[in-house]
Amino acid sequence: MLSFQKSDDDFSLLFTAGAFLSDNDGVIDDLDAFQDSTDNNEKFAIVQELDGKVIAPELSGALAVGFTTEIYSMAVSARMDVVVAGGLSNVSPEGDYDSLDDPAYNLLNIVGAQTTEVGFSIARSFELMEKKVSIGLTPKIVNVEAVKYSESISSSDTGVDDLTDDVQDLGDFTTLDLGMVMALSDNVRVGMTVKNLMTEEMSFQTTDVNNDTTTTTLSFDTQLKVGVAYSGDVLTLGADLDLIENDSIVTTGTVAGLKRQNLSLGMEFNAFDYAQLRLGMIKNMADGISSADKEALYTAGVGLWLGFNLDLAVMSGAGESLGAVVQTGFKF
Repeated sequence: MLSFQKSDDDFSLLFTAGAFLSDNDGVIDDLDAFQDSTDNNEKFAIVQELDGKVIAPELSGALAVGFTTEIYSMAVSARMDVVVAGGLSNVSPEGDYDSLDDPAYNLLNIVGAQTTEVGFSIARSFELMEKKVSIGLTPKIVNVEAVKYSESISSSDTGVDDLTDDVQDLGDFTTLDLGMVMALSDNVRVGMTVKNLMTEEMSFQTTDVNNDTTTTTLSFDTQLKVGVAYSGDVLTLGADLDLIENDSIVTTGTVAGLKRQNLSLGMEFNAFDYAQLRLGMIKNMADGISSADKEALYTAGVGLWLGFNLDLAVMSGAGESLGAVVQTGFKF
C-alpha cells in the first residue's frame, strides 16, 4: 500500500500499540473463582474444569517511517510482539483435596515468544492491462526471546510484569514479507500478502517447580492472506481471508496456542473528513477448534483528525476474548 498513497503524501510516521487476550475458555474467571473460594469441593471442581483450557495473551507495538519518491516508496519499521499461550499441568489427582493448595500441583504454565523485528520496505507501482499494480517487499531481521512462566494457580498472577520476568534469548533470523495490490477501478482494489516467506523454528526448555522439563517449539510459518476493498467518498468496505490455517507461534510443549484461519469484514463511514466510524467482525474458520473459538469477534473504532491522525479500536467476543488498539501518526 506504500505506492497507493496520495501523490502529495511524501512522508508518513505511524505508531501503533495494542493488546489482545484470547480467553475463549474463560480461564481468568476460573482462576479468580479458585483463589476466592474457601470450599475444597468447589476448588476441586474448578481445577477439573480448567484442565485442557487455553489462555493466549498478546501484546504489540510498532513504529514506521515512510517516504515516497517519483519511482519508489519506502519505509523503515520496527515492532515488538509478545505472543504466549498458557494452560494447566500436574492437575490434582481426583479426590486428593490436600493437593489443591500445594505449590507443586495445578501449575499454570505460560510459554511463548517475545519478538523484535526491524524491516525495510520498498514498493513500486506500474501499469498492467491498464490497471495500476503495486508490488512491495520487506526483508526483515527478527530477534526471538523465549517467555516462560510457571506457578500454582493458588498464587499465580498473570500480569505483564510476570510474563516478562523470565526470558531467554534464542537468537535472530531473517525472512521476507511480500505484498501486491491491484486497482480494478477507481474504487475497488484487490490484494495479497505473504508473511514469513522463509520459515523458522526455534526450541527451548522449561522446568517447573517439580523439576519436570518440557521442550517447547516456536514456529514462524508462512502466512498467506487475500483481500478486497471498496473505497468511496463516504463509505469504505473491506474483506480479508487467510488462505491457509495459521498455527499459533507456540505449537508444542505443555500448551499450544489457538489455531486461526480468519475471515475479517469491516466498514468505515467518513464523517466530513474529521472522523471515521468503523465496525468489523472476525470469524475463525479453522478446523478442529472449539465452539467458543468459532464465535465471531466484533470490532468497533473511530479515527479522528486532530492535526494528526488518532485511531482507536476495541474488540470483544469469541467467548471472553477482548482487546484494544491505538494508532497515531501523520502524513505530509
